[in-house]
Amino acid sequence: MEQKPKYKRRIVIIKRALQFKYIAVVIIAMLLVALTVGWDVYYTIGRAIIELNHSELFPLMVRINNLMLGKLIVLVVIVFVISIFVSHKFAGPIFKFERSCDTIAEGDLTYRVYLRTGDELVDLQLKFNNMISELQKKISGDKEVCKTISDRISAISSQVSQKNISPAELEDISKQLKEITADLGKISSNFKV
Repeated sequence: MEQKPKYKRRIVIIKRALQFKYIAVVIIAMLLVALTVGWDVYYTIGRAIIELNHSELFPLMVRINNLMLGKLIVLVVIVFVISIFVSHKFAGPIFKFERSCDTIAEGDLTYRVYLRTGDELVDLQLKFNNMISELQKKISGDKEVCKTISDRISAISSQVSQKNISPAELEDISKQLKEITADLGKISSNFKV
């Protein structure tokens, strides 16, 4: 089994747009929940204060409100920082796959994707590497067929270069050319284009 290289990504924001969209969604969801729960709690407490006619508690409500608002700001900062690191767990592998696709598109079928421990998309890494291995096998098979065809054409060429070719040899050459044509049909027949 191949040894995967050990490496650490040093840049946390690697796919800026993707990560900031993720962070925005998480923070908006958190704020919606916090504001909904906060509004419900304050509305309920405020109604109770009004019904019980305890107006002296309103200054206490204002102080609690300011304290909770401060805590909400701290919570938003904490969620932002955590979201950066969580989003990095899938943005990093996506970035790695994009670079890998470029490398493979240039023709390097020996390249494999290796993700860090703890990264997401490990199943995709396994499927991707398996796909590249299968492509490599099919293309290697096609190269073997091409080499065989090339050798057979060289043999036929040397046979044809003789001045006196008997009818039996001509028939043999014709048979070999038909076989070569059949072999040519096999090349890349595993691919849909």
